[in-house]
Amino acid sequence: QSLLVIALLIALSAFFSLAEIALAASRRLRLRQMADDGDARADLVLRIQEQPGYYFTVVQIGLNAVAILGGVVGEGALSPYFARLFTGWLGPEGAQSAGFLCSFVTIIAVFLVFADLFPKRLGMNDPERLAVRIAKPMQLLITTFKPLGWLFTACTDLLSKLMDVQNERDGVGPREDIPRVGKVA
Repeated sequence: QSLLVIALLIALSAFFSLAEIALAASRRLRLRQMADDGDARADLVLRIQEQPGYYFTVVQIGLNAVAILGGVVGEGALSPYFARLFTGWLGPEGAQSAGFLCSFVTIIAVFLVFADLFPKRLGMNDPERLAVRIAKPMQLLITTFKPLGWLFTACTDLLSKLMDVQNERDGVGPREDIPRVGKVA
């Protein structure tokens, strides 16, 4: 039963990872072409890209909540098996510690590959097609988690203000990237 829960958590985390990279990697020009060809979902993705704050906040809420649950469920599901494996060599306490460590590493590895790296690789291959498929479910999640999104965004804005960090990009890169005009080296 715990393994089924872990599989569901991995699938949920993979969805959020895919949603994150698909939106970030989607090219506006390609989305505009899709929208002009009649794909209303592409218009939705374009609107989300214009104001992506709540989208990415919901992605982070999902990813972090799933990771915490995955750790709790995974540790409880796998530790006893690993502990039994080590009991003959390490004694009960050592086997418990080794079982916990092996469970922890296994869960991290499984989540890293199946819930993060592979979904992001998929998302980079065809981001626009995936972004339009994910847009409506994400819009539903944004609406559902709007109060939490607002709270976390307000906390982040306050922290940015206290640390004197800009909330908006001005479209210009670092000063070193701007060529000097009129000066000869």
